[in-house]
Amino acid sequence: MGRTLLAVHAHPDDETISTGGILARYSAEGVRTIVVTCTTGDLGEVSDGGLLGDSGVGALRQHELARAMAVLGVQRNVNLGYGDSGMPGWPENHRRGAFFAARLEEAVERLLPILEQERPQVVVTYDATGGYGHPDHVKTHQVAIAAFRRAAPAHAVKLYFVRYPMRWSREFVAALRAEGIPAPGSAPTGANAGPDVTEVGVPDQLVTTAIDVASYVPKKRAALACHQSQMPSSHFLLRMSPDLAARLWAREYFSREAGPTTTPPGELESDLFDGLD
Repeated sequence: MGRTLLAVHAHPDDETISTGGILARYSAEGVRTIVVTCTTGDLGEVSDGGLLGDSGVGALRQHELARAMAVLGVQRNVNLGYGDSGMPGWPENHRRGAFFAARLEEAVERLLPILEQERPQVVVTYDATGGYGHPDHVKTHQVAIAAFRRAAPAHAVKLYFVRYPMRWSREFVAALRAEGIPAPGSAPTGANAGPDVTEVGVPDQLVTTAIDVASYVPKKRAALACHQSQMPSSHFLLRMSPDLAARLWAREYFSREAGPTTTPPGELESDLFDGLD
């Protein structure tokens, strides 16, 4: 049986920001890679109105996502069909069709058949904070772990959370600002969560896994540029010099929440499929 990796994300572009390196690497290594996107991202602010056609923001972002998937080599993308919920406290959090407002069991029932069909050995999603507290990211975490628990071990084996180790996160923000880029404290997540969010991340010791994706940073950058409506050339991530991006994005970090490994305690796992036959 071939290897399969499935990543569950909230909006188009999230897959590239936090897991673009592993998606490109494992795709290149022959792993079947799947991205599940929970929302259309239809509340995303479009950087250039000229990009919009008659179909609206959600359709535009789906088109951008398809282009990014092709760059990364991802074989399949599935959208669960929910509307974007907007930032914390927005009235859209509770609008009809919003992901945040959906019943947990209903959303799990949309994701679970994909896990049962694809039988991924590895599932990747966010931690309980969603990285920076976005309602759709938090809901993605809740839905993904509930579906994983129902699917495991027959249809899914290892579960990972995206992590931003605090030391790396602080280095990331400081390095961008040193290049004259006005990076917000939430810059590692690719989002500007506002002035109240001065930093994001977890204690370094929570990270169990660091994947070398240095060879795939150019693909990650190219995939990010596909999300032009959200990532114009003026975006702080795309303003990084190639050398700085190569240094900061050389590894992507995770915590193993379920499944086997052969990595000794205290050492960082270097392969998401470690411990699997």
